[in-house]
Amino acid sequence: MGKIAAISVLVVLFGITGADADIVELDLFDLGCQTLYDPSSPYWSTDFDLGVTFIEISNVYIDWAGEIAAGLAIDYRNPGEIFPEDVGISAAIGLSLSFRHTGVLERGKATYPDPEPFDYRSEFVYGTMPWSELLDGRGTIWIKYHEIIMVGGTYIESGSIVLNEGRLIVEGVIPEPATGLLLGIGIILVRASKVRMSRYVRK
Repeated sequence: MGKIAAISVLVVLFGITGADADIVELDLFDLGCQTLYDPSSPYWSTDFDLGVTFIEISNVYIDWAGEIAAGLAIDYRNPGEIFPEDVGISAAIGLSLSFRHTGVLERGKATYPDPEPFDYRSEFVYGTMPWSELLDGRGTIWIKYHEIIMVGGTYIESGSIVLNEGRLIVEGVIPEPATGLLLGIGIILVRASKVRMSRYVRK
């Protein structure tokens, strides 16, 4: 954790022009993603490098699957009442002042004492701000365990979450090699024309 890892990513290209959508997928388990989340190991984070740069980014998701086991809670207003309560998991990307969060995925009490499976694609959202901080393909991702806040109550037995799959998915536009080549040729031609012009002026 804390170091930018060398990783392999899957890039899926749609269309043949620079304006079409590109999708980059990163398997978080290639970065050593933690599998168990509970009060003793509540979060995991790492820096990542997607290995590509983007012209623009339209959406960022975490595609994850696993099982959520509820905890047991007590309501102090009714001391004899003990009941299963959901626990949750969420993800975030960014630094302290610019986190993009997913919602907290809360599950477990419906199947207690058995874990409740989940398989979701959760979007990272933060208003309508553009994804300028991720255009270079580098960032930090966090995955965190949550206990649900209860008014007048608390957990007397913790829940847990087992994450079996986790992929970061980025949708955007990646500069195509042909675009870069044309740009390079254009720069060379402009420079060449300036050289010819300077020679003409000297004469």
